[in-house]
Amino acid sequence: MRIRVVPGRPIPVRSARENPPSAFREHNCLKSVLWLYFPSMNVVVEPILQELAAGQWGLFTTAQARARGVSRANLSHREQDGRLERLAHGVYRLGGVPVAPLDDLRAAWMSTEPIVLAWERGSTPRVVVGGAAAAAVHECGDINPVPYRLITSERRQTQRTDIIYSRRHLDSRDIVVVGGLPVTSIERTVADLVDEIGDLSLVGDVLADATRGERAVDLEHLGLLLTPFAARYGHPRGDGPALLEQLRRSAGIDDIAAARGLVQRPAIGAALEGIVGQAVQEQLRTIIAGLQPQLAWSVELREHIERMIVPVLVDQGRLVSEITDTVLAPLLQQQREQMEHITKSIAAQISESLPNITTPAIDFSVQTGNSPAPTVGATEKFSRKAGEQ
Repeated sequence: MRIRVVPGRPIPVRSARENPPSAFREHNCLKSVLWLYFPSMNVVVEPILQELAAGQWGLFTTAQARARGVSRANLSHREQDGRLERLAHGVYRLGGVPVAPLDDLRAAWMSTEPIVLAWERGSTPRVVVGGAAAAAVHECGDINPVPYRLITSERRQTQRTDIIYSRRHLDSRDIVVVGGLPVTSIERTVADLVDEIGDLSLVGDVLADATRGERAVDLEHLGLLLTPFAARYGHPRGDGPALLEQLRRSAGIDDIAAARGLVQRPAIGAALEGIVGQAVQEQLRTIIAGLQPQLAWSVELREHIERMIVPVLVDQGRLVSEITDTVLAPLLQQQREQMEHITKSIAAQISESLPNITTPAIDFSVQTGNSPAPTVGATEKFSRKAGEQ
């Protein structure tokens, strides 16, 4: 650079800041190049990756890391030294995180929208896990979930062999979130498997597992979902409940087993016992209270006892018919013993008060199914020997 000299003016002298030496200029140039190709060189990588993985089962995507200033070179370097493990294209797992059975499925699902965090996708999912993969998430059945069926409302294609896209609309009631992963409900899953697999024994195992434990299966809704496939399995067109019954039989599910599993749940069994016990106690209290003004006439006493006890026995018989004696045998036996004890106490008090009273003999045997309800007709006679001649 030439400096113009003007007569009468001092020669300008540039400072080192305005005119840096060549070594300083080369340093800035190298720094600019490094920043261009390695923008994360000044980023503390580990906390960023740990924060990403914390809410995503220990996983994160390359796109998520890049959005936070972590370069591919950083990820590749950490993969080589074992601090990261690549599960799928663009999806990593932090080293040291325990391996989970669903990690491959989660990685496949995360790769469908790699920039969005997993917990942000749960409320309004655009991609839902379905089919055998959904059954695996529900921990039902033993069907191989690969390739993973992913359901979306928009057209998608992939060259990956472990993913199959299905384009269709899902009702909101057919989508549930299990462990942070949006999947089809157990009813929708079973119906889809009937359509996709066709082997009712395998699908029946899924349904059988679903009916165990604390999970509730809406069989009525499942019957509706099975409606389109009824004719395929030899049932009248649109008869979903008939196909559901065939599916239950293939899985060895009957009403007694289902009722037994239902009552064995602590909350339901306790509630049922409380309801039945309270109804019986109320009827027995009414009987005792109604006996007092009727002691003068034995015939009226017998008729009154019949009127008061028959509803209890009818209700008890109906309950046994609906839930089965096999399931409620211990509970009903306890109720029968209580009723026998109270009735004998009443009869003993009456026999001591009046010389010759006829009271009903109650049949406490349990009736099930379509058998007639217990009847009151036979009688027992109680007499006081003190009044006999």
